[in-house]
Amino acid sequence: MRPPLRRALALLAVLAASVLLARSAGPDQPPLLPLDLDRGSTGLGLALRRVGTTGRVLYVTAHPDDEHNGVLVNLSRGRGVHTALLTLTRGEGGQNAIGPELFEALGVLRTGELMALHRYDGVEQYFGRAYEFGYSFSVEETFARWGYQETLGDVVRVMRAFRPDVVLTLPPHGHGGGQHHQAAGQLALAAFRAAADPSRFPEQQREGLRPWQARKIYAGGVGGFLADTPPGQRVHVPTGVYDPLLGMTWEQLGSRARAMHRCQGARQLLAPFGPAEGDYVLLDSEPRVTAAEEDILDGVDTGYTGLARLVPDAGIASALAGLAPRAASARAAFDPASPDNAVPALAALLQEVRRLRTSALDPARLKAPPSAEGDESGRLELADRLGEEEADIVHALALAQGVVVEAFADAGLVTPGQSFSVSVALSNEARRPFEVAAVALEPPGGWTVEPREGSAGEVAPGATRTLRFAVKAAVDARVSQPYWRKMKDRDRNELLFAVDGTLPWSPPDVSARVGLSIGGAGCALSVPVAWRYEGPLAGGEKRHPVQVVPELAVRISPPILPLPLAGPRRPLELHAFARSNAPASGEAQLRLEAPAGWSVQPATVPLRFTYAGEELGARFQVTPGATVSPGLHTVRAVAARDGRGASSGVQVVEYPHVERRQLLRPAETRVLALDVRTPPGLAVGYVMGSGDAIADAIRELGLPLTLLTAEDLAFGDLARFSTIVAGIRAYETRPDLRSAQGRLLRWVEAGGHLVVQYNRDAFNGTAPGAPPPKDASSPYVPYPAVVTPERITDETTPVRVLVPDSPLLTTPNRIGPADWQGWVQERGIQLLAARDPRYRDLLASTDPFPENPGEKRGLLVDAVVGQGTWTYVGLVLFREVPAGVPGGWRLLANLVSRPRR
Repeated sequence: MRPPLRRALALLAVLAASVLLARSAGPDQPPLLPLDLDRGSTGLGLALRRVGTTGRVLYVTAHPDDEHNGVLVNLSRGRGVHTALLTLTRGEGGQNAIGPELFEALGVLRTGELMALHRYDGVEQYFGRAYEFGYSFSVEETFARWGYQETLGDVVRVMRAFRPDVVLTLPPHGHGGGQHHQAAGQLALAAFRAAADPSRFPEQQREGLRPWQARKIYAGGVGGFLADTPPGQRVHVPTGVYDPLLGMTWEQLGSRARAMHRCQGARQLLAPFGPAEGDYVLLDSEPRVTAAEEDILDGVDTGYTGLARLVPDAGIASALAGLAPRAASARAAFDPASPDNAVPALAALLQEVRRLRTSALDPARLKAPPSAEGDESGRLELADRLGEEEADIVHALALAQGVVVEAFADAGLVTPGQSFSVSVALSNEARRPFEVAAVALEPPGGWTVEPREGSAGEVAPGATRTLRFAVKAAVDARVSQPYWRKMKDRDRNELLFAVDGTLPWSPPDVSARVGLSIGGAGCALSVPVAWRYEGPLAGGEKRHPVQVVPELAVRISPPILPLPLAGPRRPLELHAFARSNAPASGEAQLRLEAPAGWSVQPATVPLRFTYAGEELGARFQVTPGATVSPGLHTVRAVAARDGRGASSGVQVVEYPHVERRQLLRPAETRVLALDVRTPPGLAVGYVMGSGDAIADAIRELGLPLTLLTAEDLAFGDLARFSTIVAGIRAYETRPDLRSAQGRLLRWVEAGGHLVVQYNRDAFNGTAPGAPPPKDASSPYVPYPAVVTPERITDETTPVRVLVPDSPLLTTPNRIGPADWQGWVQERGIQLLAARDPRYRDLLASTDPFPENPGEKRGLLVDAVVGQGTWTYVGLVLFREVPAGVPGGWRLLANLVSRPRR
């Protein structure tokens, strides 16, 4: 979030010293590993598009992946307009096509994907505090669960902070599912006026956020919303335009950006050449727009002269007009073969912009009488826009000069109180020297920094100047983790560190700030101190900011364990682990804390660590008390060293396309005491899909389970299994499973039971990633059927049993009304549409929402195939089982308890 503008006067001292702390391209720090298009001459050419461009556009959406990526590239990369994306949720309720992360961890992953995406489009990112509770067919439900006023306040806050000229959003009205989108559109439309009203959200003004009225707001025309709009009222934003600097069209770079939404199954194919555009409809404007428009920026002067409207001062208007030719001179000096030709013009422009900004912030001018409050507000607004322009010019100036600043630590994960080294290297890739005035590290309070080697001075062409520092983290340094977490009883996130507000992440713990003199102009650059390493899976270099980890990280497995209330009471075996992140060797004690009346053996286990990163563990036998009430009971792992206890572990979220991030997780096993039974003599094979906890749950039910490999599916002895389960989206992610389909069906015909958990529309075709043939049956079913996008979104809605005597609902656990209580996030998704009478729909349910009318089937479908059976599960067991929902466990036990026939 930008600093409150009431601090503008405090910047005068900085301006007088001619040193500017360069603001990054977004509220987060610059990409730790920038793309090639942001380097060298290409980077300079793109940066020069922002020089002299003062317009701002804010795009408001509900989830990550709602944005039109080609339009974002058009605005930010193509036109140089400062563009920001406000995403109201972090996508916590989505599916995950690449791994096991769900709920809060999925929100962290999708936040990382958005930040990876913005490396391509150069867009700033802000977030609201709404929590995505799952797919919705109701705007009213959405507002009730998010909190209308609070979420409106989120949008108003960002509008007042970013202060856009134009707002884009999603259609505020429309039919069908995904009504979070319509909710986002309605909130953005309401915020368009509310942000300008001083009586609305006055607490924000006390924080320094002044009211702001954007000029226009448009909605992206999709579906019926656009169909109801006459073509003459639509505004087209072209995205199929070839950009010689990018070497592709804006739509193509947008498709590259969109490919970062990998956990949502985004296509990885580059968009083709050819016409493309985004269509928008004007919702509101101030002043009112009455004539037909050809562009969303019609009537908005995005150049320097457009800022004259902010201050009725002839001298400032004249000075603004004089900046335009200087910016044109800087752009005209651009020569890809000699990028430093632009240095003199950029340095001169920078100094003029600073002089004008100082004039706008002159205290004498700001001490306006009450009748001139608008003038004071306008001067602060002008100063803010010119400050943004300074940052743009400094960025272009550094690229023209060939300045490369990199700050690396010799440790990427540090513990509280740990010492490490940082090297800051400044390289000169141009033909003229530049001067380093100062280099400093900026750590949090309580951390210490000592210069060890190197000094300021001139950096000659082709040379590198390196300075080294010794850093020590504070003994009470905060462990790196998201600054937000879900409220226990609401679908909103609370802020653990409110100062970070709407940022994607908390700022990096340690940054390097470099003061330079380029072409006679003083400026400053700031970069995060990073750790560089070889990335996982895909290889290649990766970087992440220095992150603080706990001295001891503790985990326990399994995370959830069923405790059958019927039958003999057996001890539970739990495995606890402690990882020492401290650089020195040491000892610790590991123990479990169980509910009163339970016993644990052994009581404690001594651990001796010899190196950083070593993880040691122990087995514990936990015996429940003589009487255990149904429900969840917690067993906690605790590690202690030198009187300091630790009972949390670190969940790492990292993939080749996103930076490493971590969440602190309590080291707990939840023991679910319930009435659940499984018969003897079963053996289950499991085909893992894109990641779920069902395989582990089957093991914890006490059943022998084998994870099936490609070799097993093609040649293994399948006759040894009573049931084979395909994990979620397994047919989409496992080509070996698709190839083995004929063999699996023959196994079913011989008496086996195949359970297929939900799949998406890739299940309906033979080529994942390509649209399935229209109206064709899935090739992976025994009889004609297709997977549909139908779902039941209300997890509390009643379930109607259609076949009460089905073994899947009676054996060995009789499923009753209580088993449908306490479900989380939806009943079922991707329901199966049976096209053959040999299928039996066992369940039906009806959402209470008018936009999802009618009773739905396909939640649980069974079919006899030869001597065996085939079952499709659209029920969201992959959510219910990890959440400890008893009915989910009892249904799972029935699904895998059918004996071979």
